[in-house]
Amino acid sequence: MNKILGRSVVAASLLFASWESIIPSAAQDVQRIAAVVNEEVISIYDVQQRMRILIASSGLPNTRETQRRISPQVLRGLVDEALQKQEAERLNIRVTPRDMEEAISRVEASNNIPAGGFQAFLQRQGISPLAAEEQIRTNIAWQKLLARTVVPTIEIGEDKIDDVIKRIEDNQGVTEFRVGEILLPVDNPADAPDIRSLAERLVQQIRGGADFRAVAQQFSKSASAAIGGDIGWILPGELEPSINTAISDLKVGDVSDPLEVSDGIAIIRLSAQRTNAPPDEGERVVHLRQLLLLVGEDAPQSEVDGQLQKAREISATVNGCSAFAAAAEEAGTPQPDNPAEFKLADLNAQLRGIASTIEVGQASEPLRQPSGVQVLMVCERDDNAGPNRDEIRSTLLRERVDMLSRRYLRDLRRAAFVDLRV
Repeated sequence: MNKILGRSVVAASLLFASWESIIPSAAQDVQRIAAVVNEEVISIYDVQQRMRILIASSGLPNTRETQRRISPQVLRGLVDEALQKQEAERLNIRVTPRDMEEAISRVEASNNIPAGGFQAFLQRQGISPLAAEEQIRTNIAWQKLLARTVVPTIEIGEDKIDDVIKRIEDNQGVTEFRVGEILLPVDNPADAPDIRSLAERLVQQIRGGADFRAVAQQFSKSASAAIGGDIGWILPGELEPSINTAISDLKVGDVSDPLEVSDGIAIIRLSAQRTNAPPDEGERVVHLRQLLLLVGEDAPQSEVDGQLQKAREISATVNGCSAFAAAAEEAGTPQPDNPAEFKLADLNAQLRGIASTIEVGQASEPLRQPSGVQVLMVCERDDNAGPNRDEIRSTLLRERVDMLSRRYLRDLRRAAFVDLRV
């Protein structure tokens, strides 16, 4: 690969010949070359096997028309995978047997294949196990490569998360949309008609009953492909203009026509919609510890004052839940291994006011209760009803990795020698 890396891309100047030669037939010489990628050969047989995989896993009809329409995209995908595999090998990325076992288990689960039934499934579909495993292995290697070389360069600052949260809060009462995507990149304008034709075929098949998630997993080049194209909840105006317009015209369950976007052609599915309501304060969860110094309701004031003074001393001197638990045990209040968990709505008004406002790890002022003097400490407070910062961070990271991954692959294409023979 290194001997040839840097040579200009030949693919841009080549025209696709008739794709009939790729459609499987008994007389086809499976050793015919479909493409050369740097020093690696992709055979007609490789293309045929990949077509079988895509058709079997996406639910597309196994017809000559389907094969003809998806052949260009199949070959493009194999070229990209060859580049990904070569780059992973250059960087000494290794895929272990454990990696393969876990990935195959995920494939079985996502395709409703009984556990351990992957090989039997391939045999029924006439798919070479080597071809299927090679696709899985290359995908694992590419994800490992991104984790090593791309993810460490990305920093999602707290200000970026704050911006998302503010946008969510500013749009309370606005309808949000749960969206799925299939992205078919167009790097060479000469390929645009073939890719649009494929997109139209995919839309037709999805509307006819093919599973959107399965089609996205096989055809989409977005990072969301791994999770069936799901890009989560979207606010109006967050995506490209063509997509925003399409979403507004869709009903839940509808699939858009092919849409021109900055990276190529997209297909959008509206999975669900909801009104972005303000968070319910009562749904917040707190993890509490408490200390109770016993004193009867009718005890003399001097006894009550003594317990209050003792509680104030504990409250003023402990900091953090571990110290609080130790002090409570010493004062005669046994503590469970873990703090008790409550929703704010489940506490009485007095305790709810304290638990919702006191700083985490700080003991409350003593409270006079019928059975004694109580001190509370909030060990953890969850804001389950509001935006989850970790989820927002993960979404922003996925979007950034997605963009940089496509840029990385685009640069590999530009630097590679690619000779298409069909």
